[in-house]
Amino acid sequence: MSSRSQPLVRPAPLITVDDVSLFLPGDSRQETVLHHINWRVERGRHCALLGPNGSGKSTLLRLLRGELWPAQGHIYWHTPDGAEESPLAGRAMSALVSPAQQENFQRQAWDITGRDLLLAGLNDAPTLRKRPGAGEDAVEALAGRLRARNLMARPVPTLSQGQLRLLLLARALLHAPALLLLDECADGLDAPHKKLFFDLLGEYAERCTVIFTAHRDDSLPPWCAERRHVRAGRLLDAPPQAPSARAAGAGAPARVGARRPARNAAGRMLLALEHASVFINRRKVLHDIVWSLHEGEHWHIAGANGSGKSTLLRLLAGDEFAAAGGSVRRWLPGRDGPVEMLADVRKGVRLVSDLSQALYGFTLNGLELVCSGFDNSIGLYRDVTAAERDEARRVMAGLFPEGGAARVAETSIRRLSSGQLRRLFLARALVGRPDILLLDEPCSGLDAESRARYLALLDRLAAPAADAGLSAHLVFVTHHREDVPLCINREARMEHGRLTVLR
Repeated sequence: MSSRSQPLVRPAPLITVDDVSLFLPGDSRQETVLHHINWRVERGRHCALLGPNGSGKSTLLRLLRGELWPAQGHIYWHTPDGAEESPLAGRAMSALVSPAQQENFQRQAWDITGRDLLLAGLNDAPTLRKRPGAGEDAVEALAGRLRARNLMARPVPTLSQGQLRLLLLARALLHAPALLLLDECADGLDAPHKKLFFDLLGEYAERCTVIFTAHRDDSLPPWCAERRHVRAGRLLDAPPQAPSARAAGAGAPARVGARRPARNAAGRMLLALEHASVFINRRKVLHDIVWSLHEGEHWHIAGANGSGKSTLLRLLAGDEFAAAGGSVRRWLPGRDGPVEMLADVRKGVRLVSDLSQALYGFTLNGLELVCSGFDNSIGLYRDVTAAERDEARRVMAGLFPEGGAARVAETSIRRLSSGQLRRLFLARALVGRPDILLLDEPCSGLDAESRARYLALLDRLAAPAADAGLSAHLVFVTHHREDVPLCINREARMEHGRLTVLR
């Protein structure tokens, strides 16, 4: 028989999803978040799930993993022993790396090292209960490939966002799953580590199936050719609208104008570090920093994973303290001048970061979360006024598409996507009119439209006549040059805990 007449053989299925709908656990309203999902996940057929924030991509990955159970329909995991409906089969054959997983490790703050974290991955366990009989050589070899050997002896709570993400990705590979589920896997990785990981992942992809979610083209390797689209909880083969419109951030405020030049004559000094060093777990993370922020300045802080950028922002926010011999001085116009008390610092200087989002342990709705920003508290401890609620709603409206803010305001933050939460935490930071905003990778997890809206709002806030009476000076950290707001006019770089001013 000629090859032309031979029948086509489809790859074997890994998972079959048959008309599945579901709601999230703990939702008393039982609101359906995935609708009639039908999908045959085939071995060796790598796929990217695309869609806006809150569309259901992360929920779909959790379904494939066996962490969520259908309210309607069936899901079958195809094992060597046949098709099974038990979610234990899904967990045995898959590994998931997601922002929610990373937040859980940060929230728990287990006293384990990077090596323990990887070794526990051999058994797909959160922590290491006993030393494995084998696998330590594989752990060391993989750490070497990813240039992460320096993280092996480090306590996990001392790792930066990017360092922890790198180790979580490595531990998923060590588990050697048949199905690897990667939810915004490249967020927080600097360019060299992103390349190292994708090169290594390409080798693993020859013997496992990978499903990604991503909002950026550079977060998908070229060998992942298939695209599926998720919109309003439904799985689509084609995008719901032209890809070019989505990529351009259709419906979002446009970012126009040129970058502002660096100021020649600085205004009043708002923040000043004098020979500031910071120790975490007796390890020196920042070294003798001398730096200042003046009125009219907006800073971009660049640097590799683990260079100390996030620690610097926490120092400025009052969440870390300078060692003896160093000092931090603050002069905040909105607080009538010099500020020394931590309660006043926290009202005038606001930090938005993955870590602060992860450590926010209270379950509130979106509006309550934003209102907690008036006191910069974790949770609400007083009744907010009608005026404060109105201000919170106005700020939220600037970050969500038309009509979206009202729905998010009444939804529990535990049922929102990472991108929706990121916008809420910026809204939380803006209420109460702070003088300084510290933004640590603020665009991670945001789709193109949300990024455009987010950055346009920052540029308006930094303008000399900011809208709605809001104004703030920015200190912005990101690995993506395209995310740097147009208002940025000063730049510095962190390397090994030392800060160098570039312009």
